[in-house]
This record gives sequence, structure tokens and C-alpha cells, in this order.
Amino acid sequence: MNFGMVELVETKDFQYVRIFKNGNKTIIYCIEEKYNKDEIIYTSHLSKKPRWTVIRDPYERFISGLIYDLERHNINIKELDIKKLFNMNPIHMRNTLLGNMKHSASQIPFILTTQVDHFIDIKDLNLFLKMHFGNTKHENKNENIIKKQKIENFLDKDDVMKYLHMDYYVYNFIKNSPFLWEWQHGKIF
Repeated sequence: MNFGMVELVETKDFQYVRIFKNGNKTIIYCIEEKYNKDEIIYTSHLSKKPRWTVIRDPYERFISGLIYDLERHNINIKELDIKKLFNMNPIHMRNTLLGNMKHSASQIPFILTTQVDHFIDIKDLNLFLKMHFGNTKHENKNENIIKKQKIENFLDKDDVMKYLHMDYYVYNFIKNSPFLWEWQHGKIF
């Protein structure tokens, strides 16, 4: 696991911790609609503002990230060593700018080093965005089901789940913690 560089999107009101394949395009759209460009800072430094991020079911996120990377690089899943998909090498700024990272790797490194105050489950993202930004936009909502089925037919889900056990431990811990945002908690910024 990489515990290095993370990207935060900061405004006068909050810091958002970006985790790949967890609704980033939709969130960035909402931030850019509400704030002027000069009010949005991309940083890796923590501030004292409320900090939030989106979490996603690890298996669903893994499959989504894998589909994205395979399409992006025009690779067939049969050519890959599946075991190498789960850990992320240190992220270098050059690769981040080009979008070259393992989108299927664990979401844990983004969470452990950023002192997140509020976690939003991706299933509640629309409600969160409507309450906090007044709108929402689905960038990748209708992922191709046929592509997902092809990937799942090739993979052994039980084998994949062995690699995701720690992700599920952290995900379930957050889901049962007081740090998980629910609409009844109201706005956080």
C-alpha cells in the first residue's frame, strides 16, 4: 500500500479527499459550479477545515477501476497478473497529472493519512451533493453492464475477495462509525 501523496481539493469551506473511482468527476463538477476557480486549491496539505471523502464498496470499486484501466490502456484482462492489481506503487506527480495509476488499488491509503472528519457512502452521494451544493451530475453513472459481466466471468470472485478483506474491514468499520454521514446529520459545511 502507498501511504504517500494524496490530493485534496480545498475551498474556503472544506477539504475534499479525492479517492479514484469514488465519484470524483461528479464532485469536482459540483465544486466548480459553486466556487470560482480562484477559490479552489488542489493541495496535499491538511488544514483545519472540515475534511470529507467518499467511500465505496471495495469489490464494486475494484471492478470499476479495473474496467477503467483496461479501456484506458486498451489491454485485455487475460494478459494481466490479477495479483498485481491490488497494491498501489507510490504515486508520482507525473503519473497523477497523466492519470496513470492503478484505479483498482485499495482506497485505504487515501483514508489513513488524511484525518477525514466525514465519510460519505457513494450510495448517499446524490443526497449529500444536493444538500451541500444544490445540485448533482452523474458522470459515470451508467457503466456498461456487459463489460462488467465479461470481467466478472474471467475473475474468480472468491479469489478477488481474499485480496479485499482488509478493505472490507475498514469499509465496514467506517459504515458503522459515527463518522459516516447520513442526511439526518445535515450539512457539514
